[in-house]
Amino acid sequence: MVITVAVREVVDHVVVSGQLRAVREAAVGVEIGGTVEEVMTREGDRVVIGQELARIGLVDYEAQREQSRARRDSSAAEAVVAALMASQSKGDLRRPEELSRSGLLPVAELETARNTVARLEAAEASARARREEDESALRLLDRQLEKRIVRAPFAGTVTRRAVEPGQSVGPSTALFLIAEMTQTEIYAETDENNVGRLYAGQPATVIAPAFRTTPFQARLTQIGPRIDWDRGVVGLRLTPENPPDVLLPNMTVDVSIEVNRLPAAQTLPVSAVLRSRAGDFVLLATGDRFERRAIKVIGENPTTIAIDELPPGSRVARDATKVDAGKRYRMTAAR
Repeated sequence: MVITVAVREVVDHVVVSGQLRAVREAAVGVEIGGTVEEVMTREGDRVVIGQELARIGLVDYEAQREQSRARRDSSAAEAVVAALMASQSKGDLRRPEELSRSGLLPVAELETARNTVARLEAAEASARARREEDESALRLLDRQLEKRIVRAPFAGTVTRRAVEPGQSVGPSTALFLIAEMTQTEIYAETDENNVGRLYAGQPATVIAPAFRTTPFQARLTQIGPRIDWDRGVVGLRLTPENPPDVLLPNMTVDVSIEVNRLPAAQTLPVSAVLRSRAGDFVLLATGDRFERRAIKVIGENPTTIAIDELPPGSRVARDATKVDAGKRYRMTAAR
């Protein structure tokens, strides 16, 4: 069957498969060691900033906190009493000082009164220091108790959970991996031969195979920076512009990057063009035979190839792989 070269618009695409990734991802652990008492989240859960993810059991910390609070309360009460006694002694000192100035009180008795004031002031300072020390100890225990709770550092999705209740963990143990899905990127790889057709800013259409009815747009933001020598590929990064909420971290996506738009080009279906290292060609219908004719490919997408260097109205074999050049055929137009 033969077809006639048609003139139409061709949008040239580079099609790749990629992975949706969070720009911001963090491993979340615990600041103190202990045994996991409770785990509140599972993989795939969406969390908000500060949300409790797990709780670590701390042996005797509650009892220590109650003892520390009791010591703090006792020292605070002692500080109040010491302050009252010191204040009262300073008030009582005014009378001996007046009598001493009038010569009615011996100097030795005045010094005794002053020593009493100094001793009570020292007792007040000591009681105040004990109170502050006990308050610091209580605050430290409170901070330790707060550290037993593992919280989400930002809003996101739990992509990995590596902890179970009863498990012993240390300060260096990563318990959860959280991805912030409000800022995402798509990472893909393409053959290095496509590098000359790509540049930052090109638009792309993205489809997640799991949600084919909800395509979204993206834009190519980075190429490279280097070629993978062993595989002959280059990495691409694209920024989604309106991703749907249903997408999950590390989800596979199909990306179609628009690299060129030809408003009026000679076009053929992909099946009509034979590609080889020696060049591209078609099988041109001449009488009742087909002959190889070299062409220049100027654009392509998954279904259509834009070509040059064929006379207008040329007829070619629709399925080039099923035709032998030079052999006679009864030419029929493809429907």
